[in-house]
Amino acid sequence: MNLFEVDNLDAAMALLELNWQFRASRVLLTAHQLGIFEALREPKTAAEVAAQCGTNEGMTDKLLIACCALNVVRRDGDYFVLTQLGCDTLLPESLRYLGGVLNHNETIWWSATGLPDVVRTGRRGTNLKPPEPFMSRWHEHWIWAMHGSAANGVGQWMARQLDLSDRNLLLDLGGGPGTYSIALCQRFPNLKAVVWDLPQTITIAEQVIERFQMKDRIAVQQGDWNRDDFGEGYDCLLMSNILHGHGSQADTRLAKGSRALVPGGLLIVHDFLLNNDKSGPLAAALFNMMVGAYTVNELLAVIRSAGFADVSLIAYNAQRGSGLVTARRP
Repeated sequence: MNLFEVDNLDAAMALLELNWQFRASRVLLTAHQLGIFEALREPKTAAEVAAQCGTNEGMTDKLLIACCALNVVRRDGDYFVLTQLGCDTLLPESLRYLGGVLNHNETIWWSATGLPDVVRTGRRGTNLKPPEPFMSRWHEHWIWAMHGSAANGVGQWMARQLDLSDRNLLLDLGGGPGTYSIALCQRFPNLKAVVWDLPQTITIAEQVIERFQMKDRIAVQQGDWNRDDFGEGYDCLLMSNILHGHGSQADTRLAKGSRALVPGGLLIVHDFLLNNDKSGPLAAALFNMMVGAYTVNELLAVIRSAGFADVSLIAYNAQRGSGLVTARRP
């Protein structure tokens, strides 16, 4: 074999680089857990950061250099300074804070580390468990992770694909922190919304809605979709990331959702979706490994079987592996 006569070197180099990407993720998670970004509310040297965070000065300097390479920190001589990106996403006071995403990803990190045993046995109980406090606070971290994701591109993308200018009342079913409702109400001034979720989730949604000063247009409703009906009188219904493949009880949720809509009401489904030949994209395939995902055609068929009309995929974000489907209650 002549090493200069192969035709997939670029793809091989990309695969090699992907294999190493966990290091960058580990740097970001570590800096977050150690309080590095909060220490940099004011510019500091590596020695000053280490003293405040209780870390080793030499390794702290290396960690800060790596954070510079991730564009969340920059150097100013001997001082390290948060970039605008770092301020916008890595400080708790920011409305776009990614702390929940990073905390949730720490939990996923441990689960993914045990993936070989899960694949061998087919039992997820063999996953490694994350340390405290990640295990006991997983629900809180998960809901705040939804907020971080929605506030940093996903919510804006969704809102730009839709025209809700003729809609008045949205039911955000399993709406988590309410960030999608916030994005949609900000884009469409005529719209009001109700975020419907479990009590412990609604507690977080109330905080997010208040921080965005949207209490006059977004209400909350506690409920359990395994027991409760969703109400009625809505002219649009959002189901974002609650129809995760064949084990998600999609038929039951869609049937209840249809009853909550007025005739002509708009169903909006946003979820991870595999392509129809089940070969990708990567983000959807990885989510399918963790939880589950329909293909595009599978989801369209499930929605049609629930009695909805005009079912259509209106947008697809291949980078995120997510699609946006709309349908109408006859």
